[in-house]
Amino acid sequence: MAAALSLPTAPAQALIALDHVSKDYDTGGGLVHAMRDVNLHIDHGEFVAIVGTSGSGKSTMMNILGCLDRPTRGTYTLAGLDVGERAGDSRAIVRNRIIGFIFQGFNLLPRTTALENCELPLQYRGVGARERRRRATTALEAVGLGDRLDHKPNQLSGGQQQRVAIARALVTDPPLLLADEPTGNLDTRTSLEVLALLQRLNRERGITIILVTHEKDIASCASRVVTMRDGRIVSDVVQDAPLDAAAELAALPLPDQGGGTLHVTQGPETAAQRVGGPVPFSVYPMMWLGDVLGAAVAAVYVAVVLGISLGKAAWVPLVAGEIGKAWLGARWLRRRLGRPATNDQRVRVALWYTLGVVALLVVTLITVVTSFKAALRPSAPVLDLLGELVTRGALWPVVGIGGISAFLALLRYLLLSLFNPKR
Repeated sequence: MAAALSLPTAPAQALIALDHVSKDYDTGGGLVHAMRDVNLHIDHGEFVAIVGTSGSGKSTMMNILGCLDRPTRGTYTLAGLDVGERAGDSRAIVRNRIIGFIFQGFNLLPRTTALENCELPLQYRGVGARERRRRATTALEAVGLGDRLDHKPNQLSGGQQQRVAIARALVTDPPLLLADEPTGNLDTRTSLEVLALLQRLNRERGITIILVTHEKDIASCASRVVTMRDGRIVSDVVQDAPLDAAAELAALPLPDQGGGTLHVTQGPETAAQRVGGPVPFSVYPMMWLGDVLGAAVAAVYVAVVLGISLGKAAWVPLVAGEIGKAWLGARWLRRRLGRPATNDQRVRVALWYTLGVVALLVVTLITVVTSFKAALRPSAPVLDLLGELVTRGALWPVVGIGGISAFLALLRYLLLSLFNPKR
């Protein structure tokens, strides 16, 4: 029993335990000792800042804590798992399940919305689309961006982009957040906003936060400050009264009207809203399905319920088909995009659907002419036969088809706009 009590073990509740961890790099010109015999224990629910100058070893420490690198010597235990000895794929699973990352450069995908950026970690887990959207929306609302779900990174301020990055780190409900210089690209007010958010997450949710920074005023918001120099921990200080970022933020003078850091930049946003990005191809078969279902229901109603011959009311299934395709197409667009379709997207959907139908009619016409080619003129090419049909009076039907197609494209755009669901 005495021998067991003499062992220098970590507390049972420790989330992180580094025991005599060292990390060496062979640069080709010599061996660099990035970390030297480091011992560090961090309990659940702590807010720890790791500070040090450039080359002190804090970035190497962050890579090891985040399972991005393995120690050369020593033991790294995370949530009871010896992750220092695990292979790359196994460490990747641990990262996805236990750790959320927040980077200085945000690392957001530029062509996807805030909601889609937050959904990304859940896609790696194989979570279904509806559950991904629900959890990502909840995470964005938790960081105060519930009204920015459809915005892309270039439509957001620096502080808002960092909030999206924090929401993305939170979406998997990790017990540990690793923040690598999260305020390095932000001004004072925005930095305090981010720090206040991290403090709230730490206090209200009990999330363990490890923040790497070289700024002492940023580290003053943590409840514990670990200072590194030359790959070693030179001090480990618990701060009984860390700086309250929310109080400091409230004490700052209000920004100039229109110059707040959380405002959306209007120029890029307006252009992006007009374009709206690519349209998912699946919307076109869904519109066709809506057309078929709408026409079928209307035909049954006219023939069975009203007892009217379809020859006398053929327009009713046609109108119902147009309404059905627009209704189902608009809602399918909303579901696939995660937001209402823009004007540009509705124009493209109406135009391409109409052109697709016209192309199908042209292919059908060519097929019919080809089928009856032997009876018409066996030796004549198909294109020559089509040319003769146009010359002999078929030009006006072609023009008529073009006019009808333009009318239908406009009608479909208007119906898509009518049924375009809002948030």
